[in-house]
This record gives sequence, C-alpha cells and structure tokens, in this order.
Amino acid sequence: MTAHAAVLSRPAIQVRRLGLKISASVPKHFFADDPFLSAFYAAMSTVFPDGERFFIDSVRHYQKELSDPNLISEVRKFIGQEAHHGQEHEAFNEWLEEKGYPIAPVLKRVQEGLNMARQRLGPRQQLAMTLALEHFTAIMANQFLTRPEISEALHPEIRALFSWHAVEETEHKAVAYDVYQATGGGYWNRVLMMVQITMLFWMRITAITHAYLKSEGNGGLMRMLRGGWWLVGNPGPLRRLIPEYLDYFRPGFHPWQHDNRALIAPFQDELQDRVIARN
Repeated sequence: MTAHAAVLSRPAIQVRRLGLKISASVPKHFFADDPFLSAFYAAMSTVFPDGERFFIDSVRHYQKELSDPNLISEVRKFIGQEAHHGQEHEAFNEWLEEKGYPIAPVLKRVQEGLNMARQRLGPRQQLAMTLALEHFTAIMANQFLTRPEISEALHPEIRALFSWHAVEETEHKAVAYDVYQATGGGYWNRVLMMVQITMLFWMRITAITHAYLKSEGNGGLMRMLRGGWWLVGNPGPLRRLIPEYLDYFRPGFHPWQHDNRALIAPFQDELQDRVIARN
C-alpha cells in the first residue's frame, strides 16, 4: 500500500493565481518596521522562484512512473501551484530590488547552487532534496497560519502573498513525498538528505539575510544576534518548529499525520477576493 493510499484524508489541491502587485508605498521594512525580520523574509522570497522550479523538475521526472490516478492528478496540480508561486515571488523580488535589496547577485548564487545540485545529484536524491525542503515549507506554513503574532506583523499586502503561499503549501505538502514513496524511495536516502539540506538551507538563508542587512548598513554582529534570538530564543518561531521537524526522521512518517486541514478554509475566504481560481 502506498503512502498516498494509506493516508486518505486530505484537502483538495486548488491552483490559483494571485496576481498581487505590491504598492510602492509599502515600506522597505515591511515586517514590524524591523530591518532584520524584513531581510529574513526577503531572503526566503529570494530563494523561492528557482527553488520551486527545482521542485517541479524533480517531481516531473517521475511522473510517467505513477499509476495511481489520484496521485497523477495531484502532481499536475502541485506543478501548477508551484509554478504560480515562482511567478508571484519573482514579482515580489522585483519590488524588493526596487526598495534597495541587492537581489540580482543573490539570485545568481542561488541559481549556481541549484545547478550544481542538478549536476551532482541523481534524480532520486534531487527528489529527496525536494521532500526535505517541502517539509520545511509545510511546517513553516502551518506556523504562519496558526500564529497571528507572526503573520499580523507583516504589512497587509505582503501578508496576503505569504498567506496564499502558506495555504497552497499546506494543500500539497504530501505530493512530493507520495511520489517518492510510490516510486521506491527509501528511508535512509530521505533522512540523510534532510540532514544535509538542514545545514545548507539555513546557512544560505543566514548569509542572504546578512547580505541584505549589510547593504543598508545594518549588518553588524549585534543586529544579527538580536534577530537570531528572536528566531530561536524568544518568541523563537524556528525553535518551536523542532518537534514537527524531528517527526520527519520517523520511519513511518507521512506529512498528513500533521492534520491541519481545518486551517485552510478561513484563509481561503480571506484571499478569495484576491485570487483567480483554477481547478
């Protein structure tokens, strides 16, 4: 029995286009007027477009091997959602560059890193890399949707972007995992890749955050330490993710064992005036 068959209870995946344009009047420090936290969210957005394309390619590679019609349908919708995520964050990244964030050189390094992964890793390892990063986005999306003290600190226009993204990451959080399981992916490849990706991903996000702060003269050690304490100390949103992160290492883990379907509907209602739905 595949993981997809074993876990039946999951929301429908709906492909939507947000088409959001951030106003020029939105301040550069869009997260609680805080340079560090704004740079941190800008860093996350910077890696999304090329990361989403990597995810699509790694899942699409195995598309022809699938036999479950439900999973085949979910893969198509996963690809649709991820493609729109890349487009929306590219638009947001353009806005960030207009605000003075040095996006272009950072994007070049992100692209070089992902191209290196494509050259050095086989298809199975690339899919395992996608699983690891999809788990990060799923548990961070869950936190964004359940902790208003985080989401409400964002400027409303940018909160709409991240809310939409979080809803869709929740809807499709198991698709890459189910493809991996259905095509014979093993436990050790999955968890060893997670260990590597954990280190590389957070090193990259930290470096990008620092580069953005440094570009505006805020890259000092104390600024980084205070921002890091906010993330892992108090209130510590990254620290609070640890139990869900560690669940990934259980042999019987499946993303929908974290059942947060009930979170989606309220945010769908909030965003319905902004999105163009495509089933």
